[in-house]
Amino acid sequence: MREPRNPFRLRAAEQIESDLSFLRLFGPGMLELLSMQQMWERPQILRSASGGGKTSLLKLFTPGVLLALHANRGHDDIKELYQRLSEFGIVNEDGSQALGVLIPCNRNYANLEDLDFDAARKARLFFGLLNARIVLSTLRASLLLHSLSFPQHLDRISVHESVNFLTGSRPLGPLSGSALHRWATEYEATVCDAIDSFEPPDQNLLPGQDTVSSLELLKPGALLFDGKPAAPKTVLMFDDVHLLTLQQRKSLFRTFAQLRSGVAIWIAERFEALSVGELLSSGTQEGRDYNVIQIEQFWRRQRKKFENLAANIANRRARAATEVEIPSFEPYLVSSLDGVEWQDKSKVILEDVQRQAIEQTAGDPKFEDWLKHGDLTEGTTRDRAVSWKILHILVERERRRSQGAFDFVLPPDDLEERTDSQIRSAAELFIARDYKLPYYFGLSRLAQLASSNIEQYLWLAGDLFEELVSATVVRDVPLQLSPARQDFIIRRASDQLWKEIPRRARLGESVVQFLDSVGRFCHQMTFLPNAPYEPGVTGIAISMADRANLLDPRYIDSHPTHARLAEVLAAAIANNLLEPILDYKCKGAMWMVLNLNRLLCPKYWLPLQYGGFKEKRLDELASWLSNGYKPTKVESLL
Repeated sequence: MREPRNPFRLRAAEQIESDLSFLRLFGPGMLELLSMQQMWERPQILRSASGGGKTSLLKLFTPGVLLALHANRGHDDIKELYQRLSEFGIVNEDGSQALGVLIPCNRNYANLEDLDFDAARKARLFFGLLNARIVLSTLRASLLLHSLSFPQHLDRISVHESVNFLTGSRPLGPLSGSALHRWATEYEATVCDAIDSFEPPDQNLLPGQDTVSSLELLKPGALLFDGKPAAPKTVLMFDDVHLLTLQQRKSLFRTFAQLRSGVAIWIAERFEALSVGELLSSGTQEGRDYNVIQIEQFWRRQRKKFENLAANIANRRARAATEVEIPSFEPYLVSSLDGVEWQDKSKVILEDVQRQAIEQTAGDPKFEDWLKHGDLTEGTTRDRAVSWKILHILVERERRRSQGAFDFVLPPDDLEERTDSQIRSAAELFIARDYKLPYYFGLSRLAQLASSNIEQYLWLAGDLFEELVSATVVRDVPLQLSPARQDFIIRRASDQLWKEIPRRARLGESVVQFLDSVGRFCHQMTFLPNAPYEPGVTGIAISMADRANLLDPRYIDSHPTHARLAEVLAAAIANNLLEPILDYKCKGAMWMVLNLNRLLCPKYWLPLQYGGFKEKRLDELASWLSNGYKPTKVESLL
């Protein structure tokens, strides 16, 4: 397949037709999500918002992709991925060592609920249909793993005589691949005909099963190819499990928790499958039977690894473009405002910030020595402007802190001791907003703006890359994107995300109202003159006790406005619009922190660092849903 003009636009794994193209675009860092030990010991649940990378990760373990990986293991873009999968025991020099069976859950399972049957009969039909499709997918994958055609070579597949699959209906001797295929095809057709029929089907004529009995075929040594085990290991993967009904999903989870099959079982689903209670628990109810991997949350704990993964993916996509030759993405994104084109603007800003600070301290001997500090006269023009803004913020803090106290001259060293990276970041943000400078630019901030979601990253990077390609085609040379142009494109993408929320999220209009209130509140707190929450506020927090109340059915029944709040919070979390952190210790108490998705921040000129939040009570947050955020006098004067 010829790569497109803009490979960043290939968002979903299903859109990438060639297995080799998929491998060249796949970031090996995604394998950080998997534990070499746990992946074989108990079922793995992969959860994320839409675009977290679940389907791509599952596709990597399918036979066609693994064959392409082995065949191209010497390719520069594939060497690292091959090495990592070798460490997992998935491939070696002899070829693929794992049979990956992928089961999409988007094929009319939920329609079984429309049949006028009792719950037990529906459950049996669900497991029966699932077993039939697992068998068909296993047969297809087994032949593909051995580079043979399906269904022409089914007779080379057999089942070990000790396997008890299809007990009571098995013929004498080994069960062949053709017999399995015939059974599964007829079974699937019978159930699907019942779903599609306009007449009520006869329950007595419909087959059914009580469990995922097809796992028997996937156990090591059960499925044979030319009389030998089809593969040393098997991985059974379920994608889009959130599309099942609530009861089907519960039955599936309960069944896999009880079975000890020796088969690696991976389940991928979106957060939208979870209940309000599960979402406010941040989806962490795993227990001993499952290993739950929350993809965005994993990357939030490993921010540098996500940044490296994102940069790797960006470089791979850039190299795959057809109309430009760009070996690496980062050099084309200008990441500072120190260029010659910004010098005149920086001089104007320096003069203005310096004047404000001098007027602020005029006639006050307390700050005389601060005004002589070397940082105010050293470094680039931009560095000096930031230093003067830091002075301005610290003077404001000192005046608020020492009202009514004795005034002593503050030594220069005191200014230095109070200056750190956080207040410097706040000063840079203040200057950017006050003088309308670009703020959201550079590869590092691009990764931050993705809010740990791969699709969101590809969306942003794709917009920037499209601009780069267009400019290169017109001028016939690769051009760098200026900070101003990057900032403009990112703000445009931020606006687009805001517009999409009503369509993407359940209770979309209420979610927008709430997030807008959070954003305006954060802006108010961030740009207070003394910058008390440096570098800024980008979230709110509720006490863990209040969170417990939102999970208590009796409390919710007696507090309807809080019940609505819980639903809106859950909807925002499910779509990665709020990023939850549980049990955050602050001020001697434990909190649930809810940070804004970073791509929502440009609308309010908010920083991208984490850690700045403000505690809130449920009553106030509930009022934001109906009335929006209105600054209090205390907040205005804080």
